[in-house]
Amino acid sequence: MEWNQDTEELFEKIQEKIPEGFRAYVVPEIKKAAEIRCLDRNGSYINDSDVITGIFDIIPEAFKSMMVSDLTSLGIDVERYLELKDIKDRLRVSWQKLEKAFHPGVIHFAMYITDRCQQACIHCAAADGLSPRPELTTDQWCKIVENLESGLRKHGRRGCYIWFGGEPTLREDIDEIMAFCKEKGYYHAIITNGVEFTEDFAQMCRENDLSHVFVSFDSANPEKNDKIRGFPNSLEYTKRAIDICLKYGIFVCSSITVMKHNLDELKELQELSENWGAQTFFRPVVKVNRAAKNWDDMGLDAEGYEKLYRYKYKQAIERIKKGEAGTLPAYEIYEMMPFMECPLNDKEQSAIEWGVGCLACRTMMGIGIDGVIFPAGYPTELTLGNALEDKFEDVLDSQLYKDIRDRKKITGKCSTCHHLELCGGGCRVTAEYITGDFFASFPFCWHENDHDHSDTETHKGKIKIEVQKRNVK
Repeated sequence: MEWNQDTEELFEKIQEKIPEGFRAYVVPEIKKAAEIRCLDRNGSYINDSDVITGIFDIIPEAFKSMMVSDLTSLGIDVERYLELKDIKDRLRVSWQKLEKAFHPGVIHFAMYITDRCQQACIHCAAADGLSPRPELTTDQWCKIVENLESGLRKHGRRGCYIWFGGEPTLREDIDEIMAFCKEKGYYHAIITNGVEFTEDFAQMCRENDLSHVFVSFDSANPEKNDKIRGFPNSLEYTKRAIDICLKYGIFVCSSITVMKHNLDELKELQELSENWGAQTFFRPVVKVNRAAKNWDDMGLDAEGYEKLYRYKYKQAIERIKKGEAGTLPAYEIYEMMPFMECPLNDKEQSAIEWGVGCLACRTMMGIGIDGVIFPAGYPTELTLGNALEDKFEDVLDSQLYKDIRDRKKITGKCSTCHHLELCGGGCRVTAEYITGDFFASFPFCWHENDHDHSDTETHKGKIKIEVQKRNVK
């Protein structure tokens, strides 16, 4: 795992404080603990907090006061890091209440197993043609899953394989693919429009240990939802699928794509979803494939993105203040980007940092219908190989994968913004589609018009956040 250069220098100073006779044993253990902490926050690089909180994860109580003294002599605010460790430990416990597939360290894969679908959503990011493309076989998809999982486990991670489409319930062999994941003990899930999600299908999902189900809808108004999704009685199928999931004890989330047509329904959509018994997941429309063709009619502008993310951020921070931070990664924080306001303290940051910002190569990736590896959950021109041909372990070790995870690689205006570490420069898929460059700044940031990015240091000085720089004496 990669380290920040400043953190490596700090760690060298810390090693000098460890008695020479203990270094051979203690140093590798600290490195291991720091890697675990980095995974917990889904970090790209090990930073100071990973090392210092990791130290107190492994150090015996009898040596704690000595270590506090040694770290303090290096100019480190040890009390703050001990408080931070306590916050993170409590979040670890609360995360255990969630479905395991949502835990930090899991990478979710949108598995595009079919183009076939009964609906014709105006915002579909998967399909741009009328004729479905050829599909991979059952064995090929199982081979892909095995390749991804084996590579991830060598890096201390796990995958969650989300059956996408199209409409994945139309695959005649979906039960065989799910059975393979159950047999191997792999996390898997499905996103569906609900049309074919019957009680028999739910029973099959439960028997194969499906982690969760996303059920899609886009408006609380039945006629409007039908128009968006190009299918009659679409909202009835959504509610039926949610009801069936609840009946069979399957964790269920609503998947709502936010666009011009429903931007004024956010609160109403969340209330409807929760009244039905599903957790609400808002995601903005992404400019790719059919969504790109319909962008002028339904795409968001900077003002629309601002409205969506301010709503999500407000919901999240209010829950943190109520002591409900542990439920946030699944329901409120996941994919909350870009342009979020900076957290005001360590408690807020620790509760949200692993799930916010651009998810590409961090929490979300995609596998195309032909096995191509996308860095994000949506199709992109930039790819990382093919999961049928390339060892995923090699992909994870590649410089391109590391560059995508490294938010400092973003170019343009975003590269100097104080939001970059958490935001990641916005949606890489939309940035690539509009600019032709996967690493370009996101075009719809509302700070374009109302924010002075040259004053980043002044802004940082006003808030207490997890910084990479520190005063080392």
